[in-house]
Amino acid sequence: MKIAEVSELVEYSDEKRVRKQLFLSNEIVSELVCYEPGQDTVTHQHPRQDEIFYVVEGAGTIVVADAEIAARTGTSVFVPAGARHSIRADRGARLVLLFFKGPGIPGRTAAAAG
Repeated sequence: MKIAEVSELVEYSDEKRVRKQLFLSNEIVSELVCYEPGQDTVTHQHPRQDEIFYVVEGAGTIVVADAEIAARTGTSVFVPAGARHSIRADRGARLVLLFFKGPGIPGRTAAAAG
C-alpha cells in the first residue's frame, strides 16, 4: 500500500506547471499537476492509455477532440485512448488536478510521491 497526501504536494512555479508523481505501476499512472493562471499542457494523445482528470481546485479548460470543457473544482473528465486533448488554467485562476492513466508502465512497481 502507498499513500499520497495530495494537499501537501501542491506547489506552483511561475516558469511552468509542476507535476508530481503519485503512483506508478503496471496498471496505472497517477500524478498531481499544478498550474499558475494561463499555464497549459499542449495538445497530445496517448495511443494505448485511457486517462481520467479530476479537478482538485481552481478553474481551467480541458479540451478533448473538438470539445472544450469548463473544468472547476470537482469536475472529472474521461479521455479515451487515442483522443487528442489539452489542459489550460484560466487567466486569473490557478488549477490543481489529478490524472490517472491506464494501463500503466510495464515493468514498474507501485511507487508513491516522495
